[in-house]
Amino acid sequence: MTSRLAALARWVRTPPRGPAADRAYSVALLVVGLVLLVLDVRMLGVDQPLADVPGGTLPWQVGVLLLGTTALLYKRRHPVLVLVVVTALLAVDVVLGGSLGMYLVLFDALFTVARGAAPRARAVVLGVLVALVLGVMVATVVAGMSARDVVQLTLVAGSLLLPPWWWGSDVRRSEVLTAEQSRRADAERARADLARAHADDVARIAALDRDRAVQDERARVARDLHDVVAGHLSAVAIHAEAALAAPPDESRDRAALTAARAGSLDALAEMRSMILVLREGADADAATAPAGLARVADLDVDVVGDVPTGVPTAVDHAAFRILQEAATNAHKHGGGRAAVRVTADDDALVLVVDNPLATDAGPVDPALTSSAGLQTMHERAAALGGAVEAGPRGDTWRVRAHLPLRRGSVQRW
Repeated sequence: MTSRLAALARWVRTPPRGPAADRAYSVALLVVGLVLLVLDVRMLGVDQPLADVPGGTLPWQVGVLLLGTTALLYKRRHPVLVLVVVTALLAVDVVLGGSLGMYLVLFDALFTVARGAAPRARAVVLGVLVALVLGVMVATVVAGMSARDVVQLTLVAGSLLLPPWWWGSDVRRSEVLTAEQSRRADAERARADLARAHADDVARIAALDRDRAVQDERARVARDLHDVVAGHLSAVAIHAEAALAAPPDESRDRAALTAARAGSLDALAEMRSMILVLREGADADAATAPAGLARVADLDVDVVGDVPTGVPTAVDHAAFRILQEAATNAHKHGGGRAAVRVTADDDALVLVVDNPLATDAGPVDPALTSSAGLQTMHERAAALGGAVEAGPRGDTWRVRAHLPLRRGSVQRW
C-alpha cells in the first residue's frame, strides 16, 4: 500500500508526457465529461442555460466537449493556442448551461501552459488569470453585492483558475531541478572518468620511467664491464705472445701460462657479470671509462673511514654506481651532504650512505617522480647477487648496499 501511494505521489508531481499520454488524458476527460453530463452535474454558479437551442442543450454540450478534448491532442505543440480554443469552447458551454467536464478540459489546458509554454507566454497567461480573478471581485462590488458574496465569488474564481496554474508551475520546476541534477551527475561522472584516466596515465608514465631507468642502468653496467673484460683479454694475449716469441723455457712458460690463466679467469668472471646484465634485455653499445670506488672523490659526499681497494671489478663498479645514485638522490631530496662509509671483509662489501631528511619539503606530485633511482640501485645489486635497503631512520635517510665478494656467490648462470 505504501509503495502504491508513493508511486501515485510521483505521478502527481511529475505526470507522464508524450503523445500516448496526451491521447489517454483526452479520452479519460471525454468519458468523465460525458458521465457528468448524463448525471447533470454542472459548474458552480451556473444553473440554467442562457440561450435556447434546438434539440436541447445536451447534444450541443456533448459536441463542445468532444471538440475540447480533441483540441487537447495538440496541446504539446501549441499550448497557448489550445488554451484560447478551450476558453472559447468553455464560454459556449457556459451559455448552454455549463458543464463540469469542460472545466476539467480548461484545467488541463492551463496546466499544460504553466508546465511547458515559453516564459513570455506564461507571464501573459498568468496576468490574464489574475486579472480575471480581480475582475470578478470588482464586478461583484459594482453590482452592489454584500461583502460576503464578494469574498465568496472571488475565492471561487481564484480556486477555479489558479490551482491548475500552480500545479503546472510546480511540475515544471521539478522537471528543471531533475534535469539540472542529472546534468550535474553526468558532469561528476565525467570528472571521475577524467580523474581515473589521469591516474592511469600517471601510473603508466611512472612505469615507463622506471623501465627506461633500469634499461639505461643495465646498458651502463655493460659498458663499464666492456673495458674491464677487454683489458683482461689483452693481458692474456700479451703473455701468450711473449711466451711464443721466446725460446722454450719451462719456468718462464709456466709463469706466462699462470698469468694467462689468471687473466682469463678474471675475464670470464667479468664476462659472466656482463651476461647476467645483458640477459635482462639491455644492449652494450659505446664503451666508456670504467667507474669504481677510486673515484669517490669526484662525488659531493663526505667519506667516513678508508675506502677498500682490490675488490672485484664488477663489485667495485656496482658499489660506485649505487653510491653515485644515492648521492644524487640526497642532493635532490635531502637536507644536507651525504656521509658515506664503505667496509669490506672476505665475504662482502657493505656500502652505507646517510643524509639528513629535508625539513621544509612539501608534498611531491606522483606524476613527477617514479622511484627510478631506488629501482636502478636494486637492479645493480641484484645483478651481482646482493641487495639494497633504503628508508628513513629518524631524521636521516639511509641507503645500505650489501655486495658479495666471493665469486661463487656473485657469479651465477
